[in-house]
Amino acid sequence: MADDFHRTIDVILSANDYAMKAAAGAWMALASAATGSSDSLNGIAAETAAEPGIGLVELADRLSGVGGWGDGAAALAMSVSRQLQNAGEASSMAAERAQSLLLEYQNEVEARAGKEEDATSGGNGAVTLQADKALAMHGSRIEELRREAESERDTLVAVFGEVIGGNAPPAPEVGAAAGGGVPGGGAGPVGAGGGSAATAGGSTDAPTHLAANGAAIGTDAYPYSSVVGVDGGDFAGWVRSPNTGFLVDPATGREFDPVSGRWIDPLTGRPFGEVTDYATRLAGLGGGPGALAGAGGVGLVAVGGGPAPQGSGFAGLYGGVLPPSLAHTGPAQPQLARQAAGNLAHKAEVANRFAAREAAQGGRPYLPPPGAGSQAAATARGAAAASRTRPRLFGESPDTWRARAADASARHRLAGPAPAAGGAQGAARTGKGGDRRERRDSGTGSRSAADGSGKEPDRAWCSARRAGRGVLGE
Repeated sequence: MADDFHRTIDVILSANDYAMKAAAGAWMALASAATGSSDSLNGIAAETAAEPGIGLVELADRLSGVGGWGDGAAALAMSVSRQLQNAGEASSMAAERAQSLLLEYQNEVEARAGKEEDATSGGNGAVTLQADKALAMHGSRIEELRREAESERDTLVAVFGEVIGGNAPPAPEVGAAAGGGVPGGGAGPVGAGGGSAATAGGSTDAPTHLAANGAAIGTDAYPYSSVVGVDGGDFAGWVRSPNTGFLVDPATGREFDPVSGRWIDPLTGRPFGEVTDYATRLAGLGGGPGALAGAGGVGLVAVGGGPAPQGSGFAGLYGGVLPPSLAHTGPAQPQLARQAAGNLAHKAEVANRFAAREAAQGGRPYLPPPGAGSQAAATARGAAAASRTRPRLFGESPDTWRARAADASARHRLAGPAPAAGGAQGAARTGKGGDRRERRDSGTGSRSAADGSGKEPDRAWCSARRAGRGVLGE
């Protein structure tokens, strides 16, 4: 099963989507040039036909024929460009999802290996039962990831099947003036390939720029790159997601929607907050590699296992505004904070992998922020460990929470010490009010030596005066 999954991922990642986009751009340029040449030839043909002279009409007709062929060539080049552009975009989207599936698959395999050790450790039945349930859960998720990867591959294959090129228009009849060669030939289908290695990307010696998030990026023009260049300002070094269009910070995993000008909630994936002017100015983001936008400069790892309200780390990530999914208090809040930290770490790792793969294909040179991979991994591990840890109250002995009436009575001095079994005092207590009558009839008003409860004798609360007759003579 593992081999099938990795083979499927390898097939998806084998496509060079950056070269496809570059080839699509080349075909688009060819279509633009053909359209311009056709318009120019048609204009010359019209002017030639209007001039008096022998043979000018025939020359104008031949010019019009070549101009019409240029229109057909432009239409063909435009069609091929659209096919390659669709294939390149679909390949980029599939590659990003494949990186996400691969990362989650690796985490699931690692977690399952840990549960297998628990299941075979020979512990008590409860631990073994929980380990077996966890193994079944991880195995089910691994199977789902395999099916999702196969679905991505099949979708990509279907898109690639639509790249069929096209047939060039027949060459115009130009007579002897055409010379020996026939441009285009009007022959078989035009391939959808094209684009040399130089078209796909720049050299490895291109100058680089250190972005605010710590990533080193190329400064040359890379029009088909997903990594934002120097012209992106404070967003330089961020990665544009081909699936959502959001800008992802590879240092922290936070996302920003450049269309709406809002941050993206790490749990819901929806924009939140007021529209900002961060498209041109991101205040507080230039704090160094992986730093959070906040006065305290708290790292993401510091907030990985803690609730959001206790630390302003999450709010510092988003310009001082806490995401709506974390801006509440409740028993589920720590778990949501751990999940948000895990999502951010996952997105950061996927963005780094995607950008590095694109750079290897000839895209913008990219080096991830220092410590971005280890920071994301540590955050994910910390969040997972915190979620697996049982609270202390569930590990206490049952006797800890059992009520004890005797302890409460002694603590509040509501009863004396327990009498000896079979003793005289115990016998008196078992009688019907014997102890009370005995103590009331005694003439002592002091505490008994045997009574250490601190209670006053009953006689202390009785009046020494005899009651008189009633006022009505009864």
